[in-house]
Amino acid sequence: MAIAFSRPIRKTNGVQAILRRSSTIPVGPGLNVLGVASLKYRSLILPVAAIQLACILWQCPVSSQTPPPGAQTPRSPQLNSQQGAGDIVVRLRDQKGGEIKARVKITLQNNDGTPRSTAITEKGHAAFRGVPLGRYEVQVDGQGYSKSTTDVSLLREGETLTLGVVLRLTDGSEGATDQPTIPTLSMKEQKELTAGLRALQAQRLPEARKHFLSAAKTNPNHPDVDYLLGVLAAMRGDITVATQYFENGSKLYPHVASLTALGEIHLMEGNLSEAQLNLENALRAQPNSWRAEQLLATVTLKQGAYAEAVEYAEDALQHGKSDAKGARLTLAEALAASGDRKKSDQVLNELLNQSPTVEQAAEARRLLDLNRRSTNSETTLARSADTTDSSAPINPNSRNTGLLSSAWVPSAPANPLAQFPRWTPPNIDDAIPPVDREISCPMPQILAESGKRVLEFVENVNRYTATETFQHESVNEFGLAIRSERLRFSYVVSIQEFRPGVFDVQEFRDNTTSAEMLPENVDTRGTVALLFVFHPNYAEDYDFQCEGQTHEAGQTVWQVHFAQKPGSAPRLHSYRLANLYFRVGIKGRAWISSDTFQVLRMESDVVKRVPEIRLRAEHQEIRYGPVQFEKRQLVLWLPTSSETYLDFNGHRFHRRQEFSKFLLFWVDDKEIIRAPRETTQKSKPTGLGGTAENPN
Repeated sequence: MAIAFSRPIRKTNGVQAILRRSSTIPVGPGLNVLGVASLKYRSLILPVAAIQLACILWQCPVSSQTPPPGAQTPRSPQLNSQQGAGDIVVRLRDQKGGEIKARVKITLQNNDGTPRSTAITEKGHAAFRGVPLGRYEVQVDGQGYSKSTTDVSLLREGETLTLGVVLRLTDGSEGATDQPTIPTLSMKEQKELTAGLRALQAQRLPEARKHFLSAAKTNPNHPDVDYLLGVLAAMRGDITVATQYFENGSKLYPHVASLTALGEIHLMEGNLSEAQLNLENALRAQPNSWRAEQLLATVTLKQGAYAEAVEYAEDALQHGKSDAKGARLTLAEALAASGDRKKSDQVLNELLNQSPTVEQAAEARRLLDLNRRSTNSETTLARSADTTDSSAPINPNSRNTGLLSSAWVPSAPANPLAQFPRWTPPNIDDAIPPVDREISCPMPQILAESGKRVLEFVENVNRYTATETFQHESVNEFGLAIRSERLRFSYVVSIQEFRPGVFDVQEFRDNTTSAEMLPENVDTRGTVALLFVFHPNYAEDYDFQCEGQTHEAGQTVWQVHFAQKPGSAPRLHSYRLANLYFRVGIKGRAWISSDTFQVLRMESDVVKRVPEIRLRAEHQEIRYGPVQFEKRQLVLWLPTSSETYLDFNGHRFHRRQEFSKFLLFWVDDKEIIRAPRETTQKSKPTGLGGTAENPN
């Protein structure tokens, strides 16, 4: 089943499914699909969302294909006729869709990582005949190209599976970036790490160490391997060895987990400058890492930078929700130290209503009592003397598990791997991020004014281009990346209104809509369309609730929750499977400027799972920034970054996109516009890329 997953508005071009099968398979109860399933969004004549997925790993029933004459067809040995067999055809293309004429080696490996068959071709294609049913790994290696590794599965006897592989030049000329890419784990190494993680969760430390060291033998510099060996050392109480592994894991690559672990260790030791350095590096690599934000809130609190502590704590709670509830302690302490004890009490009482840990509850009650006793400025200034337990360096070796948190750092109930069972961000409705509830929300005005901003956007934008920095990760059940890739594209968005309220929105990368140039042949689109939730034509489909006033990117904002109305047919979000559409309701949260009513940030989740396509989770976050159009004295708010998490059919993806170097096109005209202006006064690190032009 190849799935085409879409996000906002019209997609006129389908995404070609790269994995093709010759059999017809059931997709759901009483449902059979024959044909390539291309993920595309329906026309915004209906409008539909546009994150498009064409998959190479799922069963995609279509007509079988045979290799052209001249392709090598090595026979697989030891055919098990009782098990059944099929054929695997590999076709190679470059990033522009052209044929690969260079000499390339294609290796078919068994599930245990041992080679099964090898083909050398200069024709751009090869076939493996009579391959027993099962799971395999296809490795493609050619001089001048990045090595490619793809997992495939033969599921039915007699089927022909056609796998399209796009090879990328290694000289940086075809969309490569200067960011280091974490090497791919082989299938055998993945199995070792997974077995080790399960042993680690069961507290079978010697067994876990055996599996991790086995992976380290064949991939000694992989940051995930170093990180897990560091976790193992920390659980054994050897923080010195753990620190060495974490440093190794973050030396060659910006490994977020290792950098965050180092930040926590240095924080416990009282080395605030080193803690801050590592945590800021973690946020540069992954700007929405709530763990790094929560730890940075504690660091800045100890440094006396209360305004920064408030902002980091609020960010952690927005991204981590109830997982980051310990950040409410830091937020409350920073608010009280700034003189706002009333709001500090509100934050602490909210924490006590969120099932805190025993440690967190005790600390919250202590701070509430301290607030009650703080009746004058002298008492406020004396707070630092009365918070010795929370501000003094913590001895990391005093705890059996090393990285287990106190009330002030991210909590983990049993071991440091508690983060892995849920690798996606918490659901929108998991918890309400902290807001000032005493300020009345003018919800009708917010909807009317934000709707006007969306109308202005549509009226002023005909077509714009940008440089897109694209980071892709495929992760395993524990949230560890098993495949990572960074690319750069020329990105184009075209918006046309055929008639009032009927839009055509198209998106292109390097002048094409083909998914073959993207990792895993999965095309992600739709950064513009989520904003249409506030378009007057579609706002009637949603229930809106203003949750209160807070801060975002240094601005005062209204925090607004939205959700698809029960009984209202979704119009902005759908999945397409062959010729079948699955419309999906969405819910989310938006942060809207209280001054200009521009949308600064949006998050969304699907309202419910979609069992027909095995969709378990889909989370998206988009940030918007002001872009100045000098010639026409116009400022437009455009998407500057997007993060997408997908969990469906047993496969998991995380992608981050960043946009810079904008160009705005009018009919028979074009003009360069400035990069997004900074919207915050805080020196919080920005995300990957760094290629945007600096505004004057």
